[in-house]
Amino acid sequence: MLIWKRHVDIYDELALVDTCIRSSLKSNLHILNDTLSDLLATGGKRLRPALVLLSAQFGRYDRDKLVPLASAIEIMHMATLVHDDVIDDARLRRGRPTTRSRFGNNVAVFTGDFLFTKAFTLITQSTTPENMHLLALAIKAICEGEIEQYESRFRSSVSIRHYLKRIARKTAILFELSSYVGAVEAGCSKQTSRLLRKLGFDFGMAFQITDDILDFTGQQAVMGKPLCSDFRQGVYTLPVIYTARDPRYSEQMRAYMVKDDLTEEDIAGVGRLVEQSGGLEYAKNLAMTYVGRCRSYLDQLPDKPAKGALSELLEELVERKY
Repeated sequence: MLIWKRHVDIYDELALVDTCIRSSLKSNLHILNDTLSDLLATGGKRLRPALVLLSAQFGRYDRDKLVPLASAIEIMHMATLVHDDVIDDARLRRGRPTTRSRFGNNVAVFTGDFLFTKAFTLITQSTTPENMHLLALAIKAICEGEIEQYESRFRSSVSIRHYLKRIARKTAILFELSSYVGAVEAGCSKQTSRLLRKLGFDFGMAFQITDDILDFTGQQAVMGKPLCSDFRQGVYTLPVIYTARDPRYSEQMRAYMVKDDLTEEDIAGVGRLVEQSGGLEYAKNLAMTYVGRCRSYLDQLPDKPAKGALSELLEELVERKY
């Protein structure tokens, strides 16, 4: 993320998070060390720990407490990705082979479970029982979101409301919790904590909608995975749902949705339909609605240096290419 080069203080704190993650993810089992080393090499945006740390800067910033907490949330996120790749039978993530494609599904499941246990070990050492309960509820919601997504694969009748509820569980809730827990642990006022919680949730919604747009418009080499990968797996995102509901395009789109063995020409056809129908534009506008909400929350927050960093983070979200 370019923003961290402009905010060296956050960059340095995130470097401490990375160090904490690496020191925590060690095992006496050779196969686990191999999978964890491979997983850490893929990197990541570290957005969730960044939200923990930035939110905490609106209160009493305690590095010794916050770095382990931010690390735990990122390890939780890593665990959900490993399990997600097993469910989706994914070969690539961030341009590298996934844990399941390199080591098999069994090892990937064990690795994800190990990550969860490490995350909760860190959490018990760095947060209150109340926040531990919230984090546990967040993981429950993420799991339910994944299960719901799996159950609704190849279902052409998925509604926009259904989609928004799914991404709220799958993605937005962990962003929401990251900003809220950081604020609460730093002793922020109830009003500030509430605003940061809302900001985190709407940031997560905008992030996922943008991710789903990039599944059609991004560059495959930059994205690190095949374009239209969700559609290929029967996971219908906002641009597709919008197009399937448009009488002018519904018949063509639904023909692709029920077709077995999609060809590359078919995938290109899906891409053209979501563009022509206005599905991509609709998704972009909705993402910007969530970004606008984030900006309104920012305006109400106290004037702290973290406020500028959060504003720049929103700008990068709007302009992101991967």
